[in-house]
Amino acid sequence: MERLKVNELLEWLKNKRRKPLVVWGARQVGKSYLLEDLFAKKYFKDYVYIDLKKDSEARSFFSSTCNPDEYLAYIEARFGKKISPKVPLIFDEVQQCHQVLSSLKYFCQDHRELPVIATGSLVRLSIKQNESNKDDDEFLFPVGKIDSMTLYPVTFEEYLWNVNPNLLQKIKDAYKTKSELKAPYHQMAMDALHEYLTIGGLPEPLSIFIQDKSYVDATKTLKEVYENYLGDMASYNVSDEMILKTRNLYKNIFSQLNKENKNFKITAVEKGKSNRDYFSAYQWLELAHVIYRSKNVTGKVTVPITEKSDGLFRLYLADEGIFAYQSKVSQADFFVREKRDTLSGVFYENYVACEFAAKEIPLYYWTGKASHEFEFVVDSANRIYAIDAKKTRGGLNSLAEFRQFNPKAGAIKISSNNFGYNEENDILTIPHYAAFLLAEDLRQGTLSL
Repeated sequence: MERLKVNELLEWLKNKRRKPLVVWGARQVGKSYLLEDLFAKKYFKDYVYIDLKKDSEARSFFSSTCNPDEYLAYIEARFGKKISPKVPLIFDEVQQCHQVLSSLKYFCQDHRELPVIATGSLVRLSIKQNESNKDDDEFLFPVGKIDSMTLYPVTFEEYLWNVNPNLLQKIKDAYKTKSELKAPYHQMAMDALHEYLTIGGLPEPLSIFIQDKSYVDATKTLKEVYENYLGDMASYNVSDEMILKTRNLYKNIFSQLNKENKNFKITAVEKGKSNRDYFSAYQWLELAHVIYRSKNVTGKVTVPITEKSDGLFRLYLADEGIFAYQSKVSQADFFVREKRDTLSGVFYENYVACEFAAKEIPLYYWTGKASHEFEFVVDSANRIYAIDAKKTRGGLNSLAEFRQFNPKAGAIKISSNNFGYNEENDILTIPHYAAFLLAEDLRQGTLSL
């Protein structure tokens, strides 16, 4: 399965001032596959790949030192390979041996010419750091001495790239001019989107679905991943109480987003508790890259956007397949066109949140009086954009109130409708399947309305 992050890896490789690279991301988003199969094997004649979780001998040796010269001597002796600018060194699961992460500072200082890459989990390193502090075992994070990249689940763009690149190109062409995609292609794109909404972007279940077109087998794998995530919460939390809180919070995300007031309420998870009681739980889940948190703003939105101090927020699951699995909604509701009208709008909202997060767009939402809201508010090129993410068309009441406070803001609807522009109300309509293109424009500051 092809991934767009390969292009970023190649850009990093060409950079004369590059530092050792750390690729962060949740479990099972394909970090190892990206680095070894899509990068090292395709672009180099040789490389060294060390799995610090499986390779106990290497882990034992590396844990005794942070000296890169000793690392290179050991690797050359054990693997019979000399690391050079043409032979990259890949440390997988670096959180299993924090000395390797600390060594990247010295690789940067003394061997900057070498392409050194590590994969890691921020949440596990955070816990490792806390344990080190307790044990007086110094853990030096290489601040300023590494380049970083975050790998997210496969985006809808990547899904189309792998299953229907011609359709992907037609969507891109239509987006350039914001002109309607012809009806047959619009329907094909919506069908592909709903496949993606139920399977999601985790490489293993997605690969099973692409190869076998089996919803059953893909869902079995999704269930395994879901259980693995819950298991991680037991392995990497500091107390039984925190394990329970983290699991309860994670399990409640769909149900809380699917209610009329979509703000996440800790009291609905555990009566008598507050955000402060659960702060470590949702911080853990954010660090693990398995949820995204969107912060609330009201009234006039300033640049840069800052959240209100009342602590209101919404939570999204970082993968659409996991979101669909947690919802317990029948897959037929995604697969059969006639049943899609029964789907809750939060499936599309969670999807847009994932597409924005994958472009590293900060998540904010706007609320006004009564039920007036915009699911997303984005600051791009010093202009505010209010973005409605609906299943179909939404009303104009929210826009009227929003523009009382923000008269110069742009307005965008992301819905099941084709491309279009409402000149009277100055609203651009983007179909769900083109959200990734909108996200890229917002990230680059190249959107014009």
